[in-house]
Amino acid sequence: MRQAIDQYTLDKEKPPQSFQDLMNAHYLKEIPADPFTRKKDWALQFDRVVLSPEQSSTGIVDVHSASVQVGSDGSAYNEW
Repeated sequence: MRQAIDQYTLDKEKPPQSFQDLMNAHYLKEIPADPFTRKKDWALQFDRVVLSPEQSSTGIVDVHSASVQVGSDGSAYNEW
């Protein structure tokens, strides 16, 4: 999904505002299930994207698991 977000941002010169944007533009066929929660309940990270000194926009820049579980290294899955 991160690759789809990055490619969409480069191609469209703006970040996606939703998963629906990625699906409508055929970057994703469907929203995959989070492997930890087994649901399509991803936590979306929005931020400002600077494409050039004259052009910036806010949108999805990353996705994280919505799980509250902790990995074997002690870090939360939703921080990966």
